[in-house]
Amino acid sequence: MLKTTQRAIHRDDLLTLAAAADRAVGIVHQRENLPRATPASATLFDMALERQLGVAERDHRWALRAQAWDHAAVLVRFCAMIGAAINSEYAPEEMHAKALREVADHDEEALDKGLTLGVFIRYHAARDLRLIGRLDEALALVDRPVTELYGTGAEPHVAHYLYEVGAARIARGEALEAARALEGWDEYWRTGRAAGFSTRGRFELVKALARWAAGATDDTVEWHLRAAVGYLCTGEPGDETERMREVSALLTTAEFLASAEDSVLLGRRALRRADEVRARWRVLARSRAPLAVVFQRLYGDLALLAAGLDGQEAAELGLRAALSAKQTGFAARIRDGHTLDGDARIDALIARIVDVEAQPADGIARGEGSRAKSLEELRFELAETVSPMLADTVFPPPTDLSGLIRAIGPRHALDFVELPDTLNNRPSLFRTLIEPGGRMWFERFEAGPEPAGWSRGAAARELRLEEGAPARPDHSALAAAVLPARLTGELLDDPAIPIRLLVCAHGWLSRVPWAALPIDAEGTRLVQRAVITQCPVLSGLSGERAPRVRGRALIRLVGRDETGVDVEREREAWGFGPGTDGVPPHACDLEPGAAPRPCAGRLGDALADRGAWQFLHVAAHGGGRGLDQFLDIPSEPLSAARALGLRWPASVLMASCHVGLVLNDTGAEPLNLVMALLIGGARCVVAGIDAIDDAGTGRLAADLVRAVRDGGRPLDVALRNAQLAALERGDPEAGWALLSAHTR
Repeated sequence: MLKTTQRAIHRDDLLTLAAAADRAVGIVHQRENLPRATPASATLFDMALERQLGVAERDHRWALRAQAWDHAAVLVRFCAMIGAAINSEYAPEEMHAKALREVADHDEEALDKGLTLGVFIRYHAARDLRLIGRLDEALALVDRPVTELYGTGAEPHVAHYLYEVGAARIARGEALEAARALEGWDEYWRTGRAAGFSTRGRFELVKALARWAAGATDDTVEWHLRAAVGYLCTGEPGDETERMREVSALLTTAEFLASAEDSVLLGRRALRRADEVRARWRVLARSRAPLAVVFQRLYGDLALLAAGLDGQEAAELGLRAALSAKQTGFAARIRDGHTLDGDARIDALIARIVDVEAQPADGIARGEGSRAKSLEELRFELAETVSPMLADTVFPPPTDLSGLIRAIGPRHALDFVELPDTLNNRPSLFRTLIEPGGRMWFERFEAGPEPAGWSRGAAARELRLEEGAPARPDHSALAAAVLPARLTGELLDDPAIPIRLLVCAHGWLSRVPWAALPIDAEGTRLVQRAVITQCPVLSGLSGERAPRVRGRALIRLVGRDETGVDVEREREAWGFGPGTDGVPPHACDLEPGAAPRPCAGRLGDALADRGAWQFLHVAAHGGGRGLDQFLDIPSEPLSAARALGLRWPASVLMASCHVGLVLNDTGAEPLNLVMALLIGGARCVVAGIDAIDDAGTGRLAADLVRAVRDGGRPLDVALRNAQLAALERGDPEAGWALLSAHTR
């Protein structure tokens, strides 16, 4: 119970500090046209802090100095709270003291009694002292008679003082005393003009928290929490601070009730409000920006709430939170300095989008509606001239669960997310299992012990094959941890009919060799019971199944003579004859007995012939990460950034190391070579998620080529058949289990 109330108070501090920090940055931006060198990053916060301190130390107007000291203190405290670096010569409590001194030195101008600025400076200073454990000093600042505020226009804000009184006394271990002291204010809030103050919601919230922390779980606590929600959830847009207070009250009430129907309803409202604020702040939860951390932790709280509830609606809430946490937004990467290797169309469009997004959302000067209209026009242009999937990646559409269920269709789907919460920095793992028809389950799970022969990097939290690892690592513990028992039971129910399984991994789970996971005591592998495909972003899923591979193929094999890979088996499968020499671009009709024909020019030139190809087979070394991921093709290394500007066949086989790795991480968007190919028209891509065995991969790729030439199978089905053959032969897993099929 104490942990639950600690979470509620800590979350409230995080949300209100985030809103205050955003305001401190935004004020500087609007007044001084602050350049957006990075997407709301620590650099932006540093620049805002520098300007706020400049005003605080040098401006001749004392009221602006007081406000600037307050803003600067908020920025530094917020960054300290989330662990973000920011350069400050002053401690936050020191700056708050300077702000209070400016107010006290000009008491004759009655700022503290005539305007709300002084009230908020005092309230922020008390909150800061409470956060660093100086509780007596915090109480001394805000434990004041309401008569001080009579007739000032600032009287409604006494609720913020009372919130700090309650929070400080709870922190001091005096929850019961806090509850009794707050009861003395009941008459004030029930009668007279105070009865109509919307700020009463803050008073009701802290009163409920005090009773809850003291051990009460009765209807009175629920009444106060519902009253807080009622006063704070007015339906008016309000500013971001009010919206964050609303989210705080909604989520705390949902956690207290812990009944599926009411808690899910409140959780949905909290998620909707959080998404609205995040959209207005133009920050993605998966980015590295300081404000993004707030949403990562908030979505973590929502996931914890959903995982503790039963039923379909609770599972849908958990999945919605997961999808919000993993939402993409490619324009943010362009702000980080990435370009698209000379693709002038996309570079120009993204640059225009960044310019529009960087404009202040100033309803008076420009109008939020006008900015939104400009962005919608750019989105349409991007979809028409390049790719609808790229438009969805740059402008993430709202989550549509019914549309997602239709897109999943007859498949089973597993969606994973790894999120911290507002009380603990340690991430928790969550998963959603979706069955055909839309029935779903959302739950929290533990990763389990490290599989033998594998290691998780402590910093990057990645899974990778170690040097000298056994040919058949023991994945039993990993499989038991990550695969839901309900799914395993269905997999084993009818071994004659494989299910179609769609996996959307996250974090280090992106490197799991799903095909090799054992699902029973006899060592039956997942690939023996399922056709497995992966999806980088579940919310961007298309309902179209991977097509049968028919038509014309484009082939480029980088052989030993080009310091490439062992392509002997792949040459044989295409009919090039023995040897390990490379094969320049060739075309081949996908029908038995057809002979490959040379293509003029390089691979990129051939791909420029849009619509000419239905299958691409590349064998080469690969490496890199994100937009720098690449295929090492002599004279034309192909990066993910460049690949975004090309048109790709529906089915692609890249027999290469690493280029199938989609690090779908909390702090990075899943933009890599596979994603670039899917954005550029591919519907199924097979590639290696890690360092893969040269000879084994060549054998597997050759089997894939024969399968698509002989029977026109979908590429994911052909991959499964080839993996089953490799498993039957006893091939090392590094030659077959680390190749994955990706779809969109």
